[in-house]
Amino acid sequence: MYWANFLHIYQPPTQKEEIVRKVNEECYRPLVETLKKHKNGKITLNINACLTEQLIRYHFYDVVDGLGELAQNGQIEFTGSAKYHPVLPLIPEEEVERQIELNQKSNEKYFRGVYKPNGFFPPEMCYSRIVAEIIKKLGFEWIIVDEISYNGKLGQYENDHLYFVEAFEPLRIFFKERKISAAITYGKCKNLVEFKDLNRNILTKNIYLLTGTDGEVYGHHRPGQEKLLIEVFENSDIQTCTISELETFFKKTKATNPVSSSWSTWEDEIEQNIPYPQWDYPGNEIHKIQWELAKLAINLVNKTEKKFGRDESWQKARTLLDEGLHSCQWWWVSCRPWWDTQMADRGAEVLSQVILNLKRCEIADSVIEKAIKLKENIHNLAKKWHLSGKAKKLQDEYMKSHGDVTSLLTFG
Repeated sequence: MYWANFLHIYQPPTQKEEIVRKVNEECYRPLVETLKKHKNGKITLNINACLTEQLIRYHFYDVVDGLGELAQNGQIEFTGSAKYHPVLPLIPEEEVERQIELNQKSNEKYFRGVYKPNGFFPPEMCYSRIVAEIIKKLGFEWIIVDEISYNGKLGQYENDHLYFVEAFEPLRIFFKERKISAAITYGKCKNLVEFKDLNRNILTKNIYLLTGTDGEVYGHHRPGQEKLLIEVFENSDIQTCTISELETFFKKTKATNPVSSSWSTWEDEIEQNIPYPQWDYPGNEIHKIQWELAKLAINLVNKTEKKFGRDESWQKARTLLDEGLHSCQWWWVSCRPWWDTQMADRGAEVLSQVILNLKRCEIADSVIEKAIKLKENIHNLAKKWHLSGKAKKLQDEYMKSHGDVTSLLTFG
Protein backbone atom coordinates (compact mmCIF):
# COMPACT_ATOMS: atom_id res chain seq x y z
CA MET A 1 0.00 0.00 0.00
CA TYR A 2 1.17 3.49 -0.88
CA TRP A 3 0.11 6.37 1.37
CA ALA A 4 -0.22 9.74 -0.33
CA ASN A 5 -0.93 12.08 2.58
CA PHE A 6 -2.24 15.51 1.60
CA LEU A 7 -2.05 18.28 4.22
CA HIS A 8 -3.63 21.71 3.95
CA ILE A 9 -2.37 24.49 6.23
CA TYR A 10 -4.04 27.87 6.38
CA GLN A 11 -5.01 30.75 8.64
CA PRO A 12 -7.56 33.38 7.59
CA PRO A 13 -6.27 36.91 6.94
CA THR A 14 -8.30 38.08 9.94
CA GLN A 15 -6.65 35.60 12.31
CA LYS A 16 -5.22 36.92 15.57
CA GLU A 17 -1.44 36.96 15.91
CA GLU A 18 -1.47 34.91 19.11
CA ILE A 19 -3.37 32.12 17.36
CA VAL A 20 -0.89 31.99 14.48
CA ARG A 21 1.98 31.85 16.97
CA LYS A 22 0.28 29.07 18.93
CA VAL A 23 -0.42 26.95 15.83
CA ASN A 24 3.11 27.49 14.59
CA GLU A 25 4.60 26.17 17.82
CA GLU A 26 2.19 23.25 18.07
CA CYS A 27 2.06 22.21 14.42
CA TYR A 28 3.97 24.00 11.67
CA ARG A 29 7.43 23.98 13.22
CA PRO A 30 7.13 20.38 14.57
CA LEU A 31 5.93 19.22 11.15
CA VAL A 32 9.05 20.63 9.50
CA GLU A 33 11.28 19.09 12.16
CA THR A 34 9.58 15.68 11.84
CA LEU A 35 10.09 15.58 8.09
CA LYS A 36 13.70 16.71 8.38
CA LYS A 37 14.41 13.87 10.82
CA HIS A 38 12.78 11.27 8.56
CA LYS A 39 14.29 11.60 5.10
CA ASN A 40 12.03 8.90 3.65
CA GLY A 41 8.84 10.68 4.74
CA LYS A 42 6.82 12.42 2.03
CA ILE A 43 3.67 14.53 1.94
CA THR A 44 1.81 16.74 -0.50
CA LEU A 45 1.23 20.17 1.04
CA ASN A 46 -0.96 23.13 0.35
CA ILE A 47 -0.04 26.35 2.11
CA ASN A 48 -2.20 29.29 1.12
CA ALA A 49 -0.04 32.34 0.54
CA CYS A 50 -1.94 34.38 3.11
CA LEU A 51 -0.48 31.98 5.72
CA THR A 52 2.97 32.14 4.13
CA GLU A 53 2.86 35.92 4.52
CA GLN A 54 1.73 35.65 8.14
CA LEU A 55 4.66 33.33 8.91
CA ILE A 56 6.99 35.91 7.37
CA ARG A 57 5.26 38.80 9.17
CA TYR A 58 5.82 37.12 12.54
CA HIS A 59 9.41 36.17 11.66
CA PHE A 60 8.94 32.39 11.45
CA TYR A 61 11.60 32.26 8.76
CA ASP A 62 12.83 28.85 9.90
CA VAL A 63 9.45 27.31 9.06
CA VAL A 64 9.20 28.89 5.61
CA ASP A 65 12.83 28.06 4.81
CA GLY A 66 12.36 24.55 6.20
CA LEU A 67 9.37 23.89 3.97
CA GLY A 68 11.40 25.12 1.02
CA GLU A 69 14.30 22.82 1.87
CA LEU A 70 11.96 19.85 2.17
CA ALA A 71 10.48 20.67 -1.23
CA GLN A 72 13.98 20.93 -2.67
CA ASN A 73 14.75 17.46 -1.27
CA GLY A 74 11.58 15.94 -2.73
CA GLN A 75 9.88 15.28 0.62
CA ILE A 76 7.21 17.92 0.10
CA GLU A 77 5.20 18.48 -3.05
CA PHE A 78 3.50 21.88 -3.07
CA THR A 79 0.09 22.47 -4.63
CA GLY A 80 -1.40 25.61 -6.06
CA SER A 81 -4.49 27.17 -4.52
CA ALA A 82 -6.23 30.53 -4.01
CA LYS A 83 -4.40 33.04 -1.83
CA TYR A 84 -7.12 34.03 0.63
CA HIS A 85 -9.04 30.72 0.64
CA PRO A 86 -12.31 31.72 -1.05
CA VAL A 87 -14.94 29.20 -2.14
CA LEU A 88 -14.07 29.29 -5.82
CA PRO A 89 -17.37 28.05 -7.33
CA LEU A 90 -19.24 30.84 -5.54
CA ILE A 91 -17.24 33.84 -6.79
CA PRO A 92 -16.88 35.29 -10.32
CA GLU A 93 -14.40 33.61 -12.67
CA GLU A 94 -12.26 36.76 -12.80
CA GLU A 95 -11.90 36.65 -9.02
CA VAL A 96 -11.03 32.94 -9.18
CA GLU A 97 -8.16 33.55 -11.58
CA ARG A 98 -6.95 36.56 -9.61
CA GLN A 99 -6.84 34.62 -6.33
CA ILE A 100 -4.91 31.76 -7.95
CA GLU A 101 -2.41 34.11 -9.56
CA LEU A 102 -1.93 36.05 -6.31
CA ASN A 103 -1.25 32.78 -4.51
CA GLN A 104 1.29 31.73 -7.12
CA LYS A 105 3.09 35.08 -7.07
CA SER A 106 3.39 35.29 -3.27
CA ASN A 107 4.48 31.69 -2.72
CA GLU A 108 7.01 31.92 -5.55
CA LYS A 109 8.45 34.99 -3.82
CA TYR A 110 8.94 33.35 -0.42
CA PHE A 111 9.76 29.79 -1.50
CA ARG A 112 11.85 31.07 -4.38
CA GLY A 113 12.73 28.45 -6.98
CA VAL A 114 11.14 25.44 -5.27
CA TYR A 115 7.50 26.49 -5.50
CA LYS A 116 6.51 24.79 -8.75
CA PRO A 117 3.11 23.17 -8.18
CA ASN A 118 1.78 20.66 -10.69
CA GLY A 119 -1.44 20.06 -8.76
CA PHE A 120 -4.17 22.29 -7.43
CA PHE A 121 -6.15 22.33 -4.18
CA PRO A 122 -9.44 24.23 -4.42
CA PRO A 123 -10.12 25.61 -0.92
CA GLU A 124 -12.41 23.29 1.06
CA MET A 125 -12.14 20.98 -1.98
CA CYS A 126 -15.07 22.93 -3.42
CA TYR A 127 -15.23 21.57 -6.95
CA SER A 128 -17.17 22.65 -10.01
CA ARG A 129 -16.66 22.07 -13.70
CA ILE A 130 -15.89 25.76 -14.20
CA VAL A 131 -13.12 25.56 -11.59
CA ALA A 132 -11.65 22.55 -13.40
CA GLU A 133 -11.73 24.46 -16.68
CA ILE A 134 -9.94 27.44 -15.14
CA ILE A 135 -7.15 25.45 -13.52
CA LYS A 136 -6.55 23.55 -16.74
CA LYS A 137 -6.29 26.87 -18.59
CA LEU A 138 -3.78 28.09 -16.00
CA GLY A 139 -1.52 25.10 -16.64
CA PHE A 140 -2.10 22.82 -13.67
CA GLU A 141 -1.83 19.09 -14.35
CA TRP A 142 -4.16 17.77 -11.64
CA ILE A 143 -6.73 18.71 -9.02
CA ILE A 144 -7.55 17.08 -5.68
CA VAL A 145 -11.18 16.75 -4.58
CA ASP A 146 -13.19 14.72 -2.08
CA GLU A 147 -14.29 11.22 -3.04
CA ILE A 148 -17.94 12.30 -2.96
CA SER A 149 -17.21 14.28 -6.12
CA TYR A 150 -16.82 11.01 -8.02
CA ASN A 151 -20.58 10.53 -8.41
CA GLY A 152 -22.22 11.98 -5.30
CA LYS A 153 -21.80 8.77 -3.30
CA LEU A 154 -19.06 7.59 -0.95
CA GLY A 155 -16.93 4.51 -1.57
CA GLN A 156 -17.37 4.47 -5.34
CA TYR A 157 -13.98 5.25 -6.87
CA GLU A 158 -11.26 2.61 -7.37
CA ASN A 159 -7.97 3.25 -5.61
CA ASP A 160 -5.89 1.25 -8.03
CA HIS A 161 -6.88 3.57 -10.90
CA LEU A 162 -5.99 7.13 -11.79
CA TYR A 163 -8.65 9.42 -13.23
CA PHE A 164 -8.98 12.16 -15.83
CA VAL A 165 -11.68 14.84 -15.97
CA GLU A 166 -13.91 13.98 -18.91
CA ALA A 167 -13.58 16.50 -21.76
CA PHE A 168 -10.66 18.17 -19.97
CA GLU A 169 -7.98 15.58 -20.69
CA PRO A 170 -5.18 15.42 -19.77
CA LEU A 171 -6.27 17.11 -16.50
CA ARG A 172 -6.07 14.43 -13.83
CA ILE A 173 -8.32 14.33 -10.79
CA PHE A 174 -7.40 12.66 -7.50
CA PHE A 175 -10.06 11.64 -5.02
CA LYS A 176 -9.33 12.10 -1.33
CA GLU A 177 -10.86 9.21 0.60
CA ARG A 178 -13.02 10.12 3.55
CA LYS A 179 -13.01 7.28 6.13
CA ILE A 180 -9.34 7.32 7.19
CA SER A 181 -9.11 11.08 6.68
CA ALA A 182 -12.01 11.53 9.11
CA ALA A 183 -10.40 9.13 11.60
CA ILE A 184 -7.23 11.23 11.53
CA THR A 185 -9.22 14.47 11.83
CA TYR A 186 -11.32 13.28 14.75
CA GLY A 187 -8.47 11.69 16.72
CA LYS A 188 -9.27 8.04 16.02
CA CYS A 189 -6.03 7.33 14.19
CA LYS A 190 -3.35 8.63 16.54
CA ASN A 191 -0.54 6.14 15.95
CA LEU A 192 0.76 3.34 13.73
CA VAL A 193 -1.22 0.59 15.48
CA GLU A 194 -4.53 2.38 14.93
CA PHE A 195 -3.54 3.30 11.36
CA LYS A 196 -2.73 -0.31 10.49
CA ASP A 197 -5.90 -1.56 12.13
CA LEU A 198 -8.07 0.82 10.13
CA ASN A 199 -6.27 -0.19 6.94
CA ARG A 200 -5.88 -3.90 7.72
CA ASN A 201 -7.82 -4.99 4.61
CA ILE A 202 -5.59 -3.08 2.20
CA LEU A 203 -2.13 -2.97 3.80
CA THR A 204 -0.68 -5.73 1.61
CA LYS A 205 -2.53 -4.80 -1.59
CA ASN A 206 -1.11 -2.88 -4.54
CA ILE A 207 -3.38 0.12 -4.08
CA TYR A 208 -3.03 3.64 -2.78
CA LEU A 209 -4.52 5.45 0.19
CA LEU A 210 -4.99 9.15 -0.50
CA THR A 211 -5.93 10.97 2.68
CA GLY A 212 -6.52 14.67 3.04
CA THR A 213 -6.83 16.74 6.21
CA ASP A 214 -6.06 20.12 7.64
CA GLY A 215 -2.39 19.95 8.56
CA GLU A 216 -3.24 21.51 11.90
CA VAL A 217 -4.71 18.19 13.13
CA TYR A 218 -1.10 17.12 13.69
CA GLY A 219 -0.33 18.78 17.02
CA HIS A 220 -2.75 21.71 17.22
CA HIS A 221 -6.31 20.41 16.92
CA ARG A 222 -5.12 16.97 18.09
CA PRO A 223 -2.13 17.26 20.45
CA GLY A 224 0.21 14.29 20.06
CA GLN A 225 -1.14 13.19 16.70
CA GLU A 226 2.22 13.94 15.08
CA LYS A 227 3.16 10.54 16.55
CA LEU A 228 1.27 8.95 13.65
CA LEU A 229 3.57 10.56 11.10
CA ILE A 230 6.71 9.67 13.03
CA GLU A 231 5.74 6.01 13.43
CA VAL A 232 4.66 5.61 9.81
CA PHE A 233 7.86 7.20 8.54
CA GLU A 234 9.84 4.75 10.70
CA ASN A 235 7.87 1.71 9.50
CA SER A 236 8.96 -0.18 6.39
CA ASP A 237 5.51 -1.69 5.70
CA ILE A 238 4.05 1.59 4.47
CA GLN A 239 5.57 3.63 1.66
CA THR A 240 4.70 7.30 1.68
CA CYS A 241 4.67 9.22 -1.58
CA THR A 242 3.49 12.48 -3.07
CA ILE A 243 0.30 12.63 -5.11
CA SER A 244 2.19 13.19 -8.36
CA GLU A 245 4.29 10.09 -7.68
CA LEU A 246 1.18 7.90 -7.82
CA GLU A 247 1.53 8.03 -11.61
CA THR A 248 4.75 6.06 -11.25
CA PHE A 249 3.04 3.18 -9.46
CA PHE A 250 -0.40 3.03 -11.09
CA LYS A 251 -1.01 2.87 -14.83
CA LYS A 252 -4.72 2.04 -15.17
CA THR A 253 -6.76 5.15 -15.99
CA LYS A 254 -10.39 6.13 -16.38
CA ALA A 255 -12.26 9.25 -17.47
CA THR A 256 -14.84 10.62 -15.04
CA ASN A 257 -17.29 13.50 -14.82
CA PRO A 258 -17.23 14.65 -11.17
CA VAL A 259 -20.14 16.40 -9.48
CA SER A 260 -20.02 19.72 -7.67
CA SER A 261 -19.22 19.20 -3.99
CA SER A 262 -16.82 19.93 -1.12
CA TRP A 263 -14.95 17.83 1.41
CA SER A 264 -17.69 18.67 3.94
CA THR A 265 -20.66 17.75 1.71
CA TRP A 266 -22.72 14.64 2.44
CA GLU A 267 -24.77 12.39 0.16
CA ASP A 268 -28.11 13.80 1.31
CA GLU A 269 -26.91 17.32 0.51
CA ILE A 270 -25.77 16.27 -2.98
CA GLU A 271 -29.21 14.73 -3.55
CA GLN A 272 -30.79 18.06 -2.57
CA ASN A 273 -28.45 19.93 -4.94
CA ILE A 274 -26.69 21.71 -2.08
CA PRO A 275 -23.02 21.18 -3.01
CA TYR A 276 -21.51 23.82 -0.69
CA PRO A 277 -23.72 23.76 2.43
CA GLN A 278 -21.26 25.36 4.86
CA TRP A 279 -21.03 28.48 2.70
CA ASP A 280 -24.34 28.81 0.85
CA TYR A 281 -27.15 26.95 2.56
CA PRO A 282 -30.74 27.56 1.44
CA GLY A 283 -32.69 29.29 4.17
CA ASN A 284 -29.62 30.48 6.08
CA GLU A 285 -30.45 34.16 6.28
CA ILE A 286 -26.98 35.07 7.57
CA HIS A 287 -25.36 33.46 4.52
CA LYS A 288 -27.77 35.41 2.31
CA ILE A 289 -26.80 38.76 3.82
CA GLN A 290 -23.09 37.88 3.75
CA TRP A 291 -23.25 37.13 0.04
CA GLU A 292 -25.23 40.31 -0.60
CA LEU A 293 -22.43 42.30 1.03
CA ALA A 294 -19.70 40.35 -0.81
CA LYS A 295 -21.37 40.81 -4.21
CA LEU A 296 -21.88 44.51 -3.55
CA ALA A 297 -18.17 44.89 -2.79
CA ILE A 298 -17.15 42.92 -5.90
CA ASN A 299 -19.43 44.91 -8.18
CA LEU A 300 -18.30 48.29 -6.83
CA VAL A 301 -14.59 47.47 -7.11
CA ASN A 302 -15.06 46.36 -10.72
CA LYS A 303 -17.30 49.32 -11.56
CA THR A 304 -14.78 51.90 -10.34
CA GLU A 305 -11.56 50.28 -11.57
CA LYS A 306 -11.38 51.92 -15.00
CA LYS A 307 -11.58 55.48 -13.65
CA PHE A 308 -9.95 55.10 -10.24
CA GLY A 309 -7.70 52.04 -10.58
CA ARG A 310 -4.54 54.04 -9.86
CA ASP A 311 -6.04 55.80 -6.87
CA GLU A 312 -4.57 54.74 -3.54
CA SER A 313 -7.97 54.31 -1.93
CA TRP A 314 -9.17 52.08 -4.79
CA GLN A 315 -6.06 49.91 -4.52
CA LYS A 316 -6.65 49.58 -0.78
CA ALA A 317 -10.23 48.52 -1.51
CA ARG A 318 -9.00 45.98 -4.06
CA THR A 319 -6.65 44.38 -1.52
CA LEU A 320 -9.37 44.31 1.13
CA LEU A 321 -11.70 42.60 -1.33
CA ASP A 322 -9.11 39.90 -1.99
CA GLU A 323 -8.88 39.28 1.75
CA GLY A 324 -12.58 39.70 2.40
CA LEU A 325 -13.62 36.77 0.21
CA HIS A 326 -12.04 34.22 2.58
CA SER A 327 -14.38 31.32 3.28
CA CYS A 328 -14.28 31.31 7.08
CA GLN A 329 -16.95 33.94 7.69
CA TRP A 330 -19.59 31.79 5.97
CA TRP A 331 -18.33 28.53 7.49
CA TRP A 332 -18.59 29.80 11.05
CA VAL A 333 -22.26 30.79 10.80
CA SER A 334 -23.37 27.67 8.93
CA CYS A 335 -24.32 25.74 12.10
CA ARG A 336 -23.23 22.68 10.09
CA PRO A 337 -22.01 22.32 12.78
CA TRP A 338 -19.67 25.32 13.10
CA TRP A 339 -20.59 28.49 14.95
CA ASP A 340 -18.51 31.56 15.89
CA THR A 341 -20.05 35.01 15.59
CA GLN A 342 -16.67 36.75 15.87
CA MET A 343 -15.47 35.25 12.59
CA ALA A 344 -18.60 36.52 10.86
CA ASP A 345 -18.09 39.99 12.35
CA ARG A 346 -14.46 40.15 11.22
CA GLY A 347 -15.35 39.10 7.69
CA ALA A 348 -18.20 41.60 7.44
CA GLU A 349 -15.92 44.35 8.72
CA VAL A 350 -13.38 43.69 5.97
CA LEU A 351 -16.04 43.64 3.23
CA SER A 352 -17.65 46.84 4.51
CA GLN A 353 -14.22 48.51 4.57
CA VAL A 354 -13.87 47.66 0.88
CA ILE A 355 -16.83 49.89 0.16
CA LEU A 356 -15.88 52.62 2.65
CA ASN A 357 -12.50 52.90 0.91
CA LEU A 358 -14.32 53.56 -2.36
CA LYS A 359 -16.02 56.65 -0.92
CA ARG A 360 -13.72 58.90 -2.97
CA CYS A 361 -14.52 56.93 -6.12
CA GLU A 362 -17.91 58.56 -6.77
CA ILE A 363 -19.87 56.02 -4.75
CA ALA A 364 -23.21 57.37 -3.58
CA ASP A 365 -23.74 57.91 0.12
CA SER A 366 -26.75 55.61 -0.06
CA VAL A 367 -24.49 52.74 -1.17
CA ILE A 368 -22.10 53.40 1.70
CA GLU A 369 -25.05 53.38 4.08
CA LYS A 370 -26.27 50.10 2.59
CA ALA A 371 -22.89 48.45 3.20
CA ILE A 372 -22.87 49.61 6.82
CA LYS A 373 -26.43 48.36 7.27
CA LEU A 374 -25.59 44.94 5.82
CA LYS A 375 -22.64 44.63 8.21
CA GLU A 376 -24.88 45.54 11.14
CA ASN A 377 -27.54 43.07 9.99
CA ILE A 378 -24.99 40.24 9.93
CA HIS A 379 -23.89 41.09 13.46
CA ASN A 380 -27.41 41.51 14.83
CA LEU A 381 -28.82 38.36 13.24
CA ALA A 382 -25.87 36.23 14.38
CA LYS A 383 -26.26 37.63 17.90
CA LYS A 384 -29.99 36.86 17.81
CA TRP A 385 -29.35 33.25 16.70
CA HIS A 386 -26.81 32.86 19.48
CA LEU A 387 -28.86 34.32 22.33
CA SER A 388 -32.13 32.67 21.29
CA GLY A 389 -30.56 29.22 21.07
CA LYS A 390 -31.35 28.87 17.36
CA ALA A 391 -27.70 28.33 16.47
CA LYS A 392 -27.34 25.58 19.07
CA LYS A 393 -30.55 23.92 17.86
CA LEU A 394 -29.34 23.91 14.25
CA GLN A 395 -25.97 22.53 15.32
CA ASP A 396 -27.61 19.72 17.28
CA GLU A 397 -29.90 18.86 14.37
CA TYR A 398 -26.94 18.67 12.02
CA MET A 399 -24.87 16.49 14.35
CA LYS A 400 -27.83 14.16 14.88
CA SER A 401 -28.42 13.69 11.16
CA HIS A 402 -24.71 13.47 10.24
CA GLY A 403 -23.28 11.12 12.84
CA ASP A 404 -19.91 10.79 11.12
CA VAL A 405 -19.09 14.31 12.33
CA THR A 406 -18.17 12.94 15.73
CA SER A 407 -16.82 16.04 17.42
CA LEU A 408 -16.02 19.69 16.93
CA LEU A 409 -12.45 20.77 16.33
CA THR A 410 -10.90 23.35 18.62
CA PHE A 411 -9.54 26.40 16.82
CA GLY A 412 -7.12 28.50 18.81
